[in-house]
Amino acid sequence: MLAWVAILVIVLASSTAWAQDARLLEGRASPALVQEFFSDADRFEPSEGTPSYTRVFRGQEQIGYLFSTLDVVRARGYSSRPFDAIIGMDMAGQLTGARVIRHHDPYLRGFPDRVQRLGDFLDAHIEYPVDEATPAPLPPDFVQGTTVSARNMRAGIMDAGRVIMRINDPRPLITEPTLNRLDYGFLDWDQLLEMGAVSDELISFGDIREAFSKAGVTPTDLDIPFERARSDSDRYTELVVALVTPALIGRNVIRASDFGEFVEPAPDDVVMLAVMSGGYYDFLGTQYRSAESDHKFDRLQLVQGDLAIDFFEKDFQRVGQTVQRAGGPMLRNSGLFTIALSSGFDPLAPFEIRYFVQAVDAAGVEHTVQFPVSYQLPEQAVLMPYVEPLPPWAEAWLESGLELGILAAALTVLTLIFVFQQQLARNRQLHRWLRPAFLTFTLVWLGWIAGGQLSIVHIVNYVRGPFDGADLGFYLAEPLIVVISLYVLLSLFLIGRGVFCGWLCPFGALQELTSKIARFVRLPVWNPSQQQQRWMWLPKYGLAAVIIGAAFVAPEALAAVEEVEPFKTAIISAFTRPWPYVTYAVVLLVIGLFTERFFCRFLCPLGGVLALGDRLHVFEFLKRRPECGVGGCHLCELSCPVKAIERSGKIVMAECFQCLDCQVEYHDDHRCPPLAKTRKQRERAAGTSVQKPLVLSPNGATAPADA
Repeated sequence: MLAWVAILVIVLASSTAWAQDARLLEGRASPALVQEFFSDADRFEPSEGTPSYTRVFRGQEQIGYLFSTLDVVRARGYSSRPFDAIIGMDMAGQLTGARVIRHHDPYLRGFPDRVQRLGDFLDAHIEYPVDEATPAPLPPDFVQGTTVSARNMRAGIMDAGRVIMRINDPRPLITEPTLNRLDYGFLDWDQLLEMGAVSDELISFGDIREAFSKAGVTPTDLDIPFERARSDSDRYTELVVALVTPALIGRNVIRASDFGEFVEPAPDDVVMLAVMSGGYYDFLGTQYRSAESDHKFDRLQLVQGDLAIDFFEKDFQRVGQTVQRAGGPMLRNSGLFTIALSSGFDPLAPFEIRYFVQAVDAAGVEHTVQFPVSYQLPEQAVLMPYVEPLPPWAEAWLESGLELGILAAALTVLTLIFVFQQQLARNRQLHRWLRPAFLTFTLVWLGWIAGGQLSIVHIVNYVRGPFDGADLGFYLAEPLIVVISLYVLLSLFLIGRGVFCGWLCPFGALQELTSKIARFVRLPVWNPSQQQQRWMWLPKYGLAAVIIGAAFVAPEALAAVEEVEPFKTAIISAFTRPWPYVTYAVVLLVIGLFTERFFCRFLCPLGGVLALGDRLHVFEFLKRRPECGVGGCHLCELSCPVKAIERSGKIVMAECFQCLDCQVEYHDDHRCPPLAKTRKQRERAAGTSVQKPLVLSPNGATAPADA
């Protein structure tokens, strides 16, 4: 309790000291870094207001932005303290570079190879758009061992870039798909066709002949008689259609002067359709000049679903076209039709222009055939509403489906072990097989494969997060740790710390499995006396207080003091760190060969935190008898591998790892004296007493079978 009070005092006294951080870009972005991001920049102009950023110029032309995540979004990686990344971005919103210059992530510090891979990961995103319109170049697990940091840092960099783009975009926020009337880039004819910006329908004399033939008509009077053609493959007509309201299409299809005069000033409630034709037969006809025909174009009609739109002279304007100069076909007639959106026409939906050709048969009856020209506005000419990308925590949960399924199955098995622990304890062989098997799973899959090692690092993040302004997403960033933490918290207040420390801690599992090997080869065992052990239990509480306190009063030293835990070395990196870290972890494991779970019992700061919480647990499932300890029997005390049972027979639950060894002895009627006595009496009464041999206890001691 005193340790918790000390921690609380430290937190309250220092909660504002570390909350302040430098927010100015100047001095953090080195000249070399700026040169790397913008090799041809020669002038920089700081912005005014908040957030702060820098405009980058080449002469009088602005070529991009230079800014920092710390100044713009204060994003977090694995630590609750924000990281600082300097970012370069061009005017189109593409990254020119990103470099993390400061971070507090415990799974990056002390791992130079991961820092290098993080740099390579971010470099792969050069020319990547901050609006994330295309798949990311690399997955976050490219930075092996610290996927959370990689995912969160990339998300923070992209978020900062989007903020800067929105600040400098004068256009209103797009809330629904909208025609892009402003953006332009040169496209040649092949690019226009490939994009779908224009539809080009070429109709030969043979096509006309075939169409009338299918209609059962033999034309005798045709606007352009068949005799004009040298062959059926000659071009009868060619129709080109394009919606030219988007500048990307309009400025590449019609003359710039016509676009500026007719399209650009048009109100937002109309769109402009360019229709062009070449060959012998044109789209104009002659009826549009006739008042008797109401100046209607008789050779064209727009059809979109059930909507049919006729064209009239009042909505028509002749223009020049540029498609031939862009590599397109030779066209003779070009014009713009104004279409009111109030007509029900949807420029974003597909439609077709029906091109009519008339002919008269021998009986003087007029016939018409049609050639539909389909059109769909390309997506490049449409502004789509911005869709917020999945937050990093949601992405992590979606990607962790298999791991979460395996973990859920394992936690279900563990829950059943504790629900039916009395039945399990009555079967010594089953317990002897099941516990090492579960510990092996905990070490190999949960620890080395899935990286699910709960650590004092997580406790520090959880405690410090609210003071750092961390949101819910920060706490949900690591799915396996979230699930394990909730399970451990629930079990801590129900039955004690032993559920995690004894069954779900990968490093604890590694210690116990190696100690089993030591017992198998009969290495000597040393355990402190009960009085010595009481003093040796204290350091883990002190280390917990020091680490959590350092998070507030000396955050720069936090990464160093957290290294008292060998978890990052032995579990997260599987002994692939520099030699001092590996040596420390190996020394602890070697000591554990002679003193069961030495680190867990005496030094683990996470164990100290959980031991404090254990004092609040509600239920006592470990059974004791009046004969235990004070009654003269010390069998369970001798069998406890971590010596959590006092001479009095009392179990010190704050130091118990719930291995259930004592419960196996408790239910063994050949080893537990009260049970053995009852059994012998029963056997004598039945006349079936049988001599039993000595039995080896789990810690290597022997006891008479009927002691």
